[in-house]
Formats: sequence, structure tokens, C-alpha cells
Amino acid sequence: MIDILTLAYFMVFIPLICAVVVLSLKLLPLKLPQKICDCANSALSMLASFLTLGISLLLFEYTLTYQGYVLENNYPVCAMQNILLYFGIYTDNLSGIFIVLLSLFFFIANIFSFRYLLQNRQGFARFYIYLNFMQFFAYCFFASSNLIQSVVFMMAQSLMLYLFANFYFQKPLSQENSKKVFETNVAADLILFGASVAFLYFSTIATDTINAPTLGFNNINSLGLYSFASLNPLIFALICLLFIIGAVIKSAQYPFSICANGNSQAPNPVFSIIISLIVPGQAIFLLLRIFPLLNLTPALFEILKIAGIITALTAALSAAKENDIKQICADLAVSQAGISLFILGFKMYDVCIFYFLCAAFGVALVSYTLNTVSYSTGSQENIKFLGGLREKLPFLTCAYLAGAISLCGFVFSGFYPKAILLGNLSHAGKTIYLTLILICSFVTAFYLFRVYFRVFEGNYRGTIEPKRASRTMIAAILILLLPCIFFGFIFYNKAGAFFTLSGRANLGGSNPFMNVLAFLISAAGYYLAYNIYFTKRLHSLRIRPLRRLAARRFFADDIRDFIFRDFILFVYRIFAFFEKYVLAFFYAIPAFLSAVISFIVQKTQSADLNSRFFKALIWIFLITLFTCLIYFKTGVVR
Repeated sequence: MIDILTLAYFMVFIPLICAVVVLSLKLLPLKLPQKICDCANSALSMLASFLTLGISLLLFEYTLTYQGYVLENNYPVCAMQNILLYFGIYTDNLSGIFIVLLSLFFFIANIFSFRYLLQNRQGFARFYIYLNFMQFFAYCFFASSNLIQSVVFMMAQSLMLYLFANFYFQKPLSQENSKKVFETNVAADLILFGASVAFLYFSTIATDTINAPTLGFNNINSLGLYSFASLNPLIFALICLLFIIGAVIKSAQYPFSICANGNSQAPNPVFSIIISLIVPGQAIFLLLRIFPLLNLTPALFEILKIAGIITALTAALSAAKENDIKQICADLAVSQAGISLFILGFKMYDVCIFYFLCAAFGVALVSYTLNTVSYSTGSQENIKFLGGLREKLPFLTCAYLAGAISLCGFVFSGFYPKAILLGNLSHAGKTIYLTLILICSFVTAFYLFRVYFRVFEGNYRGTIEPKRASRTMIAAILILLLPCIFFGFIFYNKAGAFFTLSGRANLGGSNPFMNVLAFLISAAGYYLAYNIYFTKRLHSLRIRPLRRLAARRFFADDIRDFIFRDFILFVYRIFAFFEKYVLAFFYAIPAFLSAVISFIVQKTQSADLNSRFFKALIWIFLITLFTCLIYFKTGVVR
């Protein structure tokens, strides 16, 4: 009988095996029709994703059955002095539910992909190779047993994001966006890797043992306390600050939203996974893992609050003026990730997880629905040239409405975490943040129903007669529709059985008055979109100042260009100046001293140095040098 640990390793390595098999079929000189090869690749990848989904459900059911059970196994990879680096698996309730969500999204992507790729048959095998490698790296990250392994596989995931962003490499826009995505992700990865190495080094000094410095998540709290007690508080705070900055960049927060927007050139099935889980989810999951470490520096949580709420507002304002379907979905995902980080900034650990999971289902449902609309209308991704699809595509209309209503917080899964968030902010007296969240809810309802009225109501403005979506696409959307409706209710009533940080549910309560107020504000956003884009009674009022503000996005593009162009050039010039003048000066010092000593030795041998003053200076210099050597070598002087 196969034990649970073997199943966990099977789950991790099945996507890697599938990618290798698909790659072998592509490289081997098999004389088979292209259609048969494509069907074999798709079937193999779908089977692998189905098996991993089943195993992830078994693992999660095991952790639910045995409350508090943690599955951990480590294999040593390399040893450096007293530091051991491991590759291991660590699954608890937190990682278990994220892995189930990840497996479900990859299974849906495989169902959705076959019909989508049949449109142009470009890179059929390459797509499934990339997809399975991405799934393997994602499993290695979410099931990681230590911090170093998490950061390493996050860096590997950045490569896959670059490859998918440049999947259609013939397009100049794809090449440009993929470079921006790669630069942004690599910058975040280097920051996180530097923070991890610093934490590894200082924890080694603090504990002085061979087991603790592995930075395992099973003793991250103890390592944090050891390091905090033995380090200068400023150094410890700087390490935590690097973790937060890296997570902010990785989760595509303001002004680094290019990380999500640049992925819009990726194929539609994987694009929906990237924006709903891979890009923002990894950063949020990493912060949740090292939450005990960050909790020792509470002042840094203000960064998460400010970055999260600014990102939520700017991304929502940007979506209010966008017409491209993928850009709207990317802004929607960035806005919801910003709210999740904002919640974590208040140390509401469980509420952050609850909100992110519910938002992930809603974002994925909206994204897949709109991408199916694009497929049905001949790859039309501009909502200006759509409309009137409610009668032509009734199922997609219902699915989009369910996702939009949930994300607005009217009913379904999105209602519960939003009600808890507003109740906690109201109870804590955070009036300013509460007001900003309500404004964000208003703008979110406005642009989601703006898309609905543009796409599904009115008259059809396209040039190609819409065709019905395939059964596989409908099945993928239906799988997402069910948890988008019911997951929030189930989690809210069974939160203690799922997972908590402290061993008990800490979601807090909702405020009925705030629930009614939030409903009315979201309804006002719907009513404004209804009057502008459906009845056209306010068609002349386009809120141009708001659109200009959204278009500029608080100068986010200028800030990003400064960071990746002007700032890098500025740093390069500093290093060039340092190398040209400062280092050249230091390089000249040994040569100058050598020349002086040679001159003194030569004159001494020829008896030309008869000056007592000069000899006294030499003796003073030698005595001073000898004293300095004794001081720095032995530390006699205290």
C-alpha cells in the first residue's frame, strides 16, 4: 500500500514526468500525423493534471481528518560548513488548500487549452511543456519545507512567466512585455534571495548548530526569535523589509503592475492561472509562511497597508478606462491582490487567506468567461466591438454575472470575506482605511458592470457572427462557477476545520450596518454603469478627470521607467565614477608606497640619508604601524 508521503512526491513529480515525455515526443523522429501528436500531448497533460488534482484532494482530506498533522520529509542537497540545504516537502492545512486550488486551476487550464490551441496550432507541444514545468515549479514552491527552496523555485517560476509572456515571440509587443516581466520578477527574486541568504547567515550565527540553519518552516518561529534576540534590531528589521519589498514587487503592486499587465500576451488559458494565483499568490503565500518572523517587526506592516490600498485603488481606476479584455482582467487581479496584502498589513492572517481564496475563484471565473467570449467572437478582445451577447451566449452571461456579483460583494463567496473585513475595520476604528475600501468597492462594481453592459447588453458590434463555446470550455467554466458561489459559505462556517495560525478561527465578526452600507455603495457603482452604458442617460458624463487620473495611474509608468531605466543608469554612473577615480586611487597607493620604500632603501644603502629628522619620522611610522597591528589583531585596547 502506498503511504501518504509517497503520494505527495508523486503529486510533485508527475507534471515534471509529463513535461519530459511531451518533450521527448517532440524531439523523437516519429512519423505521426500532427493532429495525433497534438491530441496525445493534450490527453497526457490532462491525465497528469487530473492525477495531481486527485492526490492533492487526498492530502488535504488527510490533514483535515488529523487536525494539526504536518507531513514533512527532507533530503540533504549540499552542506557548507555547518549549513545544510534540503529539498523537502512540508504540507499542512495552509499549503494543502493552496495546492488544491493550484491543482484545480491547472486542471481547468488543461480542459480549456485544447480547443483554444486548435485555433492556430502554434506551439501546441511547447505550450504543454511550459505548462507542466510551471506546475512542477509551483508544487515545489507551495510544498516547500524551507525558505531557501521556496525562493529558488520562485526564481524558476520567473523563467516560466517570461517564456509564456513571450510565447508568441513573433509579435514585437510580446517581446517587449516579456522583457519587462522578466526584469521585474528577477528584481523581486534577487531581493528575496538576498533576504533569505542574510537570514540564513545570521540564524547560523545565532544558533550555532547544524540543523537549525536550514530555515525550515517547522521552526521558522524559533529561528526568528533566536535571530531577533542575537541581532541588532536594525539589521533584523532590514531583512524583514527586504522580504516585504520583494513580495510587493512580486505580487505586481503599485508601481510594478507591469508584472501582471505584461503577461497579457500569454495564451489565454495560462494567463488566467497567472493572474489569479501564480503571480500574486506566491508572494502572499511566502508572507504567510514567514508571518511569525515579520510579526517581530510590527512597524513594517504599515508598508503592506499603504502599498495594498494604493494598488487596489489605482488598479481599479485603470480598469475603469480599459477596453482590452486581458488588461481589465489583469487590473482586476492586481486590485484584489492589493486588498489581500492590505488585510495582511492589519495582521488579519485568516481573513487574508479567506479573502484571497474567494477572490481567486472570482478572478479566474471572470477571466475564463471573457476569454471564452473572445474565442467565440473570433479573438476579439476590445469590448467596444462587442455587445448583445446575452442572447447569443446565455451561459457565459450567467457565469460572468456570478463572478462579478461575487467580486462586488453582493452575494456568493465574495460577500463573506468583504463583510468580515469591513466589520473588523469598523470595530478597530480605522475610518480612513474603511473609506478607501468602500471607494474601491464602488469603482470595482462600476467597471465590472461597465464590462457587462459593453459585452452582453445592447447590439452586437462585431464583424464575425459569434459561435457557441465548446463543451470543454463550458465544463471548465462550470467547475469554477460552483466554488465561486459556494466556497465562501463553506469556508465561513468551517474555518476552524480548515486551518488557522493560532489553532482557532480568528475571522472576526461582521457589522450589519457596514454590510448594508457596502451593498449600497456597490449598488451605486452598478447604477452609474447602468446609466452610462445601458440607458445612455449619462452618456455625455464620461468622468474625464477620473479617466485621466486612471490613465496616468498616479504616474506609475513614470516611476517604473525611472526605476528600470534612469535609476539603473544612475547607479551605473556611480559605479563608473567609483571605478574611475576611487578605485584608481586605491590601486595607485600600493605602487606609490612601493616607490617610496624603494627610494628610502636605496638612499639608506648609499648613505645619503643623514637627516635625523627623516630617520625619526621613519621610526615613528614603524612604531605606529606596529601598534595598530597589535590593536586589530589582539583587541588589547578596549
